[in-house]
Amino acid sequence: MIAGDAYPKPWPLFWAAAALALGYLTAALALRWRAWRRGMAAPPGPDPDRGRVAGIWLAEVLAQRQLLALSRSRWGIHLCIAWGFLALCLLSALHVLLQALEAGGLARGPAAWFLRGGGRAALKIWGNAFGIVLLAGLLPALARRFVRRAPAEAQSRETDTPLVLFLLFLTLTGFALEGLRLLAASGAAPAARLGPWLTALWTIHGLGGLALVAWLPHSRLMHALLAPLVIALNARAEHTRRDLYWPRTPKLGATGSPKA
Repeated sequence: MIAGDAYPKPWPLFWAAAALALGYLTAALALRWRAWRRGMAAPPGPDPDRGRVAGIWLAEVLAQRQLLALSRSRWGIHLCIAWGFLALCLLSALHVLLQALEAGGLARGPAAWFLRGGGRAALKIWGNAFGIVLLAGLLPALARRFVRRAPAEAQSRETDTPLVLFLLFLTLTGFALEGLRLLAASGAAPAARLGPWLTALWTIHGLGGLALVAWLPHSRLMHALLAPLVIALNARAEHTRRDLYWPRTPKLGATGSPKA
């Protein structure tokens, strides 16, 4: 039997790829941030009501309020993809941190509990649950592109589809890895036969995730980072000028113009 995650993993390859991917991401975001900062200035006016600013931020980022006003189906799809993706990114970052602590001989206390104790089951449940949430958004998103594509989606189809397919690939390889791990842990199949497959799947899934990290600055996923930043920067201005659309959003027709 293979207990837990006790199968060979190419950690040197993973850490080298992680250093390259994170280094490239940091450099690309730093260049973009320098460009974004040009022309940024605090809007004139009194200090904003922080509660109202926080309400704008939460409603726009976490609840996707404006998209809900456009289409409930698109809102549900986008929300599943956004929440699933962000939750799995947080889980991946936590895993990398825990493994780095263990490699440095600091895997004690909470780190040991998450890696080998009761917290490990919580991490698995978290990953499986949000993997299902992400999958629930990706499959209908692809169906809308290939089966019943709306005119508004036709414009972004070419740039969106490869990214959605890649996210689907990562999601499915993650579920395949988890399923094979559970099969190995149950003793239903010889460990010697499953070990190489587990290693191969882990490598494909891990390096695929790092490829997504490096691709992030050039992908449509950048809006997952930009939206919270832009909303936070604009919240004060929206409060100061009492934006007309907040808290109501005008219903838009098929052409994108406000309905009468």
